[in-house]
Amino acid sequence: MRKLEGRIHGPLAIREDTSLHGKVEGDVTVGPDVLLLMHGMIAGDLHIEPGATVELRGMVSGSSRNRGRLDVYGVVRGFMHDEGDGHTRLIAFRESRDRRDRDRDRDRDWDRDREHGRRRRRSEYLL
Repeated sequence: MRKLEGRIHGPLAIREDTSLHGKVEGDVTVGPDVLLLMHGMIAGDLHIEPGATVELRGMVSGSSRNRGRLDVYGVVRGFMHDEGDGHTRLIAFRESRDRRDRDRDRDRDWDRDREHGRRRRRSEYLL
């Protein structure tokens, strides 16, 4: 997997699996059957070709045109268009935060009971 970091002046065409950390000033096109892990900001539009997968942890200031798969853990300020077999999932920050908090509370209860000599099955702590 290729890694790119920093500020990149676009437009940018991604033709191989890439992890990008930073800011792209311009449009980004992700080619067919390519994986893009985007951590940062795209100051333009995002175009996803058929078979491509994008995991966005950040922001797109423009729109997205999706013919592959897009998982958004951030924000797309423009329009999100799914075309053909395109599939966009919006992963709410709150859901992942709630899951993390639930696991932390379960582990804290487990440790506290163990310190006091109480024995329970681990499954009894699941929420």
